[in-house]
Amino acid sequence: MFVFETFEGAMSLFAQVNYIGQNNCIFYATTAVPTKALMFGAVGGIVSGMNNAANNRNWAAYLLNVNELGFGILPFESTNGLGIKAENLAPRFDQFFYIPYQQLASVTVKRYTIGSSIKRVIIEMTNAPKFDLLVQVKQNRMPYHEGCFKAFCDFYGKK
Repeated sequence: MFVFETFEGAMSLFAQVNYIGQNNCIFYATTAVPTKALMFGAVGGIVSGMNNAANNRNWAAYLLNVNELGFGILPFESTNGLGIKAENLAPRFDQFFYIPYQQLASVTVKRYTIGSSIKRVIIEMTNAPKFDLLVQVKQNRMPYHEGCFKAFCDFYGKK
């Protein structure tokens, strides 16, 4: 079991960075590699990774809490090898990122590929690098994720 497997566990992580609201919508995401970068194979992936690192967006995964305060984004680093498994992720409380609604330029939610159960979430801010994330619609090991992400998509998805 990992700490954010339950909603209460996820809330305990956000409590450690003082980011608890009245209506917390918490879901899990990973960093997206742009499709254009994938077209260029390993070199494209490396260049994309270098760009993400320069913008401090090179973490293995993120836990997002969207509430009345704004967007709270808690990055995770992988503690074991190349694969991203939730049980091998460690929160980076020192890298917690808060985006108040006043700094949001846009939030886009779209399908990653046709027929995919993965969504791409792009969070753009004024005067800051964007977050480009992938979210698997269903996370069997995190029962709260699906309902929270659906609520997020209902609000920020195509109207």
